[in-house]
Parts: sequence; C-alpha cells; structure tokens
Amino acid sequence: MKLPFLAAAALAFAGPVLAQPIDFPDHFDSIGTPLQSIKTREGRTVHFTDTGEAGWTPLLFIGGVGTSARAPELVAFLETLRRRLKVRIIAVERNGLGDTTYDPAWTFDDYNSEVQQVLGTLHIDRFALVAISGGGAYAGHIAAAMPERLASWHMLAAIASAPADSPVCTANPAALEAGLAQQVGAPRDFWAMPANGVASNVPGFADRAADEGAHAYFIAGQRGDARGVAREYRRFCDAPAAVLALPAPAFFYYGEADPLVPPNQGAYWSSKVAGKVTFRRYPGEGHDVQYRHWDQLLLDVAGRGDHTLVCERGRARLVAGLVEPAQLTAGATLGICAWQAGRKEQR
Repeated sequence: MKLPFLAAAALAFAGPVLAQPIDFPDHFDSIGTPLQSIKTREGRTVHFTDTGEAGWTPLLFIGGVGTSARAPELVAFLETLRRRLKVRIIAVERNGLGDTTYDPAWTFDDYNSEVQQVLGTLHIDRFALVAISGGGAYAGHIAAAMPERLASWHMLAAIASAPADSPVCTANPAALEAGLAQQVGAPRDFWAMPANGVASNVPGFADRAADEGAHAYFIAGQRGDARGVAREYRRFCDAPAAVLALPAPAFFYYGEADPLVPPNQGAYWSSKVAGKVTFRRYPGEGHDVQYRHWDQLLLDVAGRGDHTLVCERGRARLVAGLVEPAQLTAGATLGICAWQAGRKEQR
C-alpha cells in the first residue's frame, strides 16, 4: 500500500512539466571589468582595466582625484550605449591607489611611461584621451608626451592646475595628508554627491561611488592610507603640462556653476589645441557634468561630435551642431530621455 504513495511523492518532487525548454547560456555574465597587471621595465607592478573589445574605438579613461582602475564602472550606467557605439575603455591605475603601491618618488613622467607600456601590451596605437576632474592634470601630460597618438581629446570638468594661493598648495604636506585621512577613511563622505544631481537620477550611483572609494583606499590592505590622494592634490600645484598645438580634435565639458573646476580651466586647455575645439558649457550645472553628460561624450568619442544629443517629447535624437541649453525647446533636455525620467521620479 505504500508504493502508490511513494510514486505520488516522486511525481510531486519532480515539479511541473515546463511548457517551453530553457535556453541555457553558454557563458558567464560580467560582474565587473577584471583588474589586470603588468610588470613595467622600471620594475613597478601597474594595474589596469580593459573592457577588451578588439576593433572598437579605444578610450583611455583617467578618473578623478583618488580613484582606482575600477573608476570607469562609475559610468557603467550607460553600458548599453557604450556597446552600441563600440567604445572600448582602458584605465591605468595611479600611484598609491587601489592595488597599486605608493611610491613617494613617482611622477607624471612615470605615469606617462606606465600608460605607454599598458597600451603597448594591449597593442593599442591611437586612442581617445578622456579625463574627469582631477585626472585632467595627468591627461595634460599624456597629451604633451604623445600628441600624435591621440584620435581625440576630451576633458570633463577637468583641472589644469590649482592656484598657488589655494589651500591645497599652501598647506603643509603632512597637514594636508592628516586633513584628508578622515575623508579617505569614510568613502561615503569622500564621495558625497549633490542631492539633486546625478546620484539622485541614476539608481545605485551613490553606493557604487562609495564602493570605488573603498576600493581605492582599502582594497590592498592600506587601511585608508591618505598618502596617494594627498600627493595627487599637491601635483595640481605644479605647472600644467606643456601641451603645444595639439592636432587632434578636442572636446571640453564644463559646468558654469562648478565651484571646484570652473570653465576657465577648460579655456586653458582649449588654448593648447590646434585642431577643432568643441566647448560644451552647461549653465547652472556643477561638478557632476562629468557623469551627467557621459552620453554626449561617448557620442563625441565615437565620431558624432558634430551633433548634440537631445531628448524632446520623450524621444532622444541627434541634432546637428553645438546646441546650447538655452536653445532647447520647452520641456527638452540634453542627453538620453532617462535623465527626464529621473527628474519626474523626484517630484
């Protein structure tokens, strides 16, 4: 009498019969761009990331002050657009950040050499140079060292140099390091973003930014070591790189209300370009233009720089020429329409 019961139990355990077969994947989904490393001819171990798509447009990404080689993941909220435009992103980690050991003698020239060696390893000759915020100082030196290799140059709220009388430049180096220690030890504080900016429009951005801070300052066991980031701030006090008559087309993106890196920094860089310059200014916008207009940057890198991306009546489209915000029709905004959706959700 137990056999029918067991048979019924077995059938119940087998579960329902599927109406359609499952199309099982034959690959793993990405959970982030993997970190890679090379040993340079100078004997340093340099870490970098590379999205790795052969034949796509290479983009050398230089993140803001105190960021690691994983910083490009902060713009992964436009991964679909990046892939549709076939843009490949490479980032080379800087001194004392993330997994890269701090060396007090490390210089801009060392970074130039490390970038060249990483690009050589990847067999990349020409590339688009993109810098965010504090990465601008490094990008200037890259542009000066290898101008013939730049397919285009892009600076988003990117610094040229700090005034000699600024708090960073007048501070005692030890005091600057001590002052940064608390922020470095608390990545959420270091990466605090404006409440009405990108962080409120892109789900998870604030958390991912805090993760980047933790990676930059803790991942290798440095326990909030502020030496690397303090030295980065001090490098802004040096004279800007001697970029001379850069032949590549250049694109500059600056917020006119940016209290940290105002548009005059971009004006300095644009004066060094012999090729075509497209200067995108954003009235009323602050320092997070570097993320807010990443969609436009991807288009510019991909060769669509003679157009402006606009969302109008729920549809994103390219408009010929440089469109200023004041020229937009009522209700239209710059960028993909997801930015408008974010604004509506805040209401």
